[in-house]
Amino acid sequence: MATNQTTPGPDTTKRFLVTCADCAYERSAAGRTEATRLGDDHRLETGHELVALEVPASAVGA
Repeated sequence: MATNQTTPGPDTTKRFLVTCADCAYERSAAGRTEATRLGDDHRLETGHELVALEVPASAVGA
């Protein structure tokens, strides 16, 4: 299956914005693992569900 997504190089880390709909929690994460860790930590502390949004590469340098 063809997609319009490019494969990131070995030194490219995707950026994520981790946000909570129930409170003002909002953090930037470098990579999926860090985003998951931030979400899990906040969920354990508060019981809130979080959303991690991938930040487009064009927005990271802006």
